[in-house]
Amino acid sequence: MVQQSLAGEIRPLDELIKRAKVSLPSRTRVFTVPPRVLIDNRASATHTVIEVNGRDRPGLLYRITSTLVEQRLQIAIAKISTYGEQVVDVFYVKDTFGLKVEHAGRLDQIRQALRYALLEAEAQTAPPPTKHARKVLAKKAAKRAANAKAQAAE
Repeated sequence: MVQQSLAGEIRPLDELIKRAKVSLPSRTRVFTVPPRVLIDNRASATHTVIEVNGRDRPGLLYRITSTLVEQRLQIAIAKISTYGEQVVDVFYVKDTFGLKVEHAGRLDQIRQALRYALLEAEAQTAPPPTKHARKVLAKKAAKRAANAKAQAAE
């Protein structure tokens, strides 16, 4: 599978989702771990510290790190922990200029992107999503469509 992924023949996230739908026992879906994203600029003198909490499932770490990269963050340190069905992942990140992320608007954007990633991952591996998760996914899909339309207009 690694060679196929490197050759571009398969998409890793799609394969993980397929595997999760088949291999996850239904009892793990009973656990509800609310997604939570904490961002702290006081814990490190040189990095912004992001803590992500959620229910463990295949592909979650990939989804979180992909979201951080999409937000144009450099991951310097990642501390990955699993406690039963819950993950507590901590990332020490910098922006594209090698600085801490300190602008409040930018921090909110990162926090929202990570929450959406957690909710989207939950929706793909769990039973039918809650109303809130469906609403978040619909907003994200609308935003992607608007971005694609704007890029096509350019």
